[in-house]
Amino acid sequence: MIQLHGPIVALLTPFDASGKIEWQAFKAYLSSLYSWGVRTVIANGTTGEFPSMTISERRQVVEFVRENFAGTIINNVSATCVGDVRKLIAGTKDYADCILLLPPYYYSACRDEGLSRFFIDALSGAPLSAMLYHFPQHTGNHLGIELVSILLEQGLSIFGIKDSSGDIDNARLYQSNFPELAVFLGNDAKVFEVLQKGLSGSVTGAANPMPELLIAMQTEYRLSVSKTESMQRCLDVWNRFRNDSGYFEIPLVKAAMSVRIERFPLHVRPPLTPVPIEETDRIRGVVCNCLSDFGLLD
Repeated sequence: MIQLHGPIVALLTPFDASGKIEWQAFKAYLSSLYSWGVRTVIANGTTGEFPSMTISERRQVVEFVRENFAGTIINNVSATCVGDVRKLIAGTKDYADCILLLPPYYYSACRDEGLSRFFIDALSGAPLSAMLYHFPQHTGNHLGIELVSILLEQGLSIFGIKDSSGDIDNARLYQSNFPELAVFLGNDAKVFEVLQKGLSGSVTGAANPMPELLIAMQTEYRLSVSKTESMQRCLDVWNRFRNDSGYFEIPLVKAAMSVRIERFPLHVRPPLTPVPIEETDRIRGVVCNCLSDFGLLD
């Protein structure tokens, strides 16, 4: 049985100015997350800029995370080539607890027949259980109920779905049709609603700088619904800032992480661009205010 302790945090990948992975910063970052209470992470995910990384780098990352993080590790093995997916799975089996897999991307609006063939070819005989990754905004392909049913009927080892569509109604469709699967939603504006609707939990990349908030919400919900709702309002200050900032989420979250962890690098790989250094003070103010307001609720 895979033990997923929500919320699940999608890891950033720290890079230096030349674009190489900054391993020392990575180690300090993993240590900080664990000290803040994070117990389940996703390596090589969207927040980790996996499309800009080589297969070799992605293998190095999951191995490094295993060496430096004591919790549960989900490794994203997504690629458009089945052969690459299987290479990534082979490089993952000794380091992660389970895998995460998107539908193939670039060719959008594919039929379920083609999508199911991709998943079956990629996951058949896999040594680790898989979480399906629904992110239609990026893949152009919908992980529909019929497709999931086909995959489960094939006997593939699938234990859950990460729904990053942001649509809680879609996540609830997964929940009602596949009660045996864990269903996690990626939408920081709906963390409280996820708890209300009885989903398995939330996945966050954007709340990397303040995971304590989401952890406390999941813990507190059983004790005080009103307090949990207040915590959502604290988180929404950051959510609104992200939405209104005009910056792409990943470089913005890296800038926010530099507020929490000294010398955390702001660098991103192309085609992303970093947040200007002069914005750090403004970001610091928002992050510190969110955490301060959260602290007042204790």
